[in-house]
Amino acid sequence: MPDYLPLVTAVVSFAFFLSVALQYLHRGKTHQLLWSVALLFYSASACMEFLMNGDVLGASPLLFRAYYVLAAPLVGLLGAGVVWLLARRTFARLFLGFVVVFSLALAATGFSASIDAQLLASSFSGPLANGFMAASTALPMSVRIFAIVLNAVGGLALIGGALLSFVWDRSRNYNLFIAIGGILPMLGGSLLGFLNYPDAFFEFELGGTVFLFLGFMLSSRYIAGRDRAKGGHSNR
Repeated sequence: MPDYLPLVTAVVSFAFFLSVALQYLHRGKTHQLLWSVALLFYSASACMEFLMNGDVLGASPLLFRAYYVLAAPLVGLLGAGVVWLLARRTFARLFLGFVVVFSLALAATGFSASIDAQLLASSFSGPLANGFMAASTALPMSVRIFAIVLNAVGGLALIGGALLSFVWDRSRNYNLFIAIGGILPMLGGSLLGFLNYPDAFFEFELGGTVFLFLGFMLSSRYIAGRDRAKGGHSNR
């Protein structure tokens, strides 16, 4: 029986993408554009996870490559969005440039490097999460290093930026949801990659998506309330 959790994550993250994209069309903020692209990648990569179920499509080398080169840049772009919102423009542009360069390097090496097709096929012969754990070395380290750096730097920027924003202004408690949303997938990935514990990988991934979505919705409500309050004061 297929593992449907990645499909649920794909649906939730696509709804999240639509919400942020509509906000970008309304407000035109750069961090909203970065998050929109990241969430579209998020939905696509989660959909690919579902397709790699053995009784759906299975993990072909091309599908696994496409998944791999999307999964890490989305974390970098989420972090870049937070940095763009909080930091000086010079640093934000440098950070975004770093994410773009590493993402392009990941795509170039990920699609050109050799892949252990036999390892990939055998890895996904059982439970889906076990497949991702076993296939983690199907691509060489010359590819994986870009994904490792993007995940680490982007994740730290996302979590650290959200916590820092909360420290600056405790009324912005939606940042706690965003921080938790960043922590859960990192924790699930760490359990999978470093402790060889795949059982909660997709649960942490879905939980992270839900918390990020909640944080976004609460931030939108906070901003709308603040704008209404400013409008009320200006009319007096």
